[in-house]
Amino acid sequence: MKNDLVPIPKVEKGTSFGDRLKKMIGNKSGRAFAKEIGISYSTLHNYLTNVSSPTLANLELIADKTNADIKWLVTGTEPDVIEMEEGHDLESKGSINLLNNAESVVFIDAYRSINVSAGFGSFNDGVTRPDGERPYAIQLLVELGASASKCAVFWAKGNSMYPTIHDGDQLLVDLSQKQITGNKIYLIQNEESVWVKRVKISWDGVELISDNKEEYPIIKIKPNEAEHLQVIGQVIYVGHALI
Repeated sequence: MKNDLVPIPKVEKGTSFGDRLKKMIGNKSGRAFAKEIGISYSTLHNYLTNVSSPTLANLELIADKTNADIKWLVTGTEPDVIEMEEGHDLESKGSINLLNNAESVVFIDAYRSINVSAGFGSFNDGVTRPDGERPYAIQLLVELGASASKCAVFWAKGNSMYPTIHDGDQLLVDLSQKQITGNKIYLIQNEESVWVKRVKISWDGVELISDNKEEYPIIKIKPNEAEHLQVIGQVIYVGHALI
């Protein structure tokens, strides 16, 4: 999500997602806007008329294109956490019915400007604050055993962790899980470089292991160099578009 967010318009309680979307599109034609964000006009028309709710991927496209606050697009308000009522379940096939069940989501700090390398390492200069938020289903967090306040969202860059993680995938990271155990995937920081890798600790140092072993050999870090390594957290959920 971009930093220069459009100021949230004052709207009456109960205003629909379609109405908020119309405000963001403004005088531009629906067909032109649909083409800009890469969806069909019929899909956009269904959003505008509240026939259907957007997938998370399309919601992000809309928010990024309009510079609108994603939380406002979903709910019309800016709550930190939206309480969940009994009986709400996740929608299937990667789509959460955010608009009809807004009480089932929570917004988690996101760091899109941090380059998380699924390759040989990315350089990040002085990025310490979140630059947006992303909605996640509370039920999903419950199933993962994670707390929203202890999680953050990042994006992978590169294909070293393919096929587990694709280039551009969204990574949900549990910041409280910093102890290396088993064959899990972690975000590892070494000074300005941030990697997403499997980690193996041995007597002669640390190994950062890629799933795409044919193209990316193991990165071996000597004990004296390992002193600079920091475990940011464990990757507990990966999301990517199917197209």
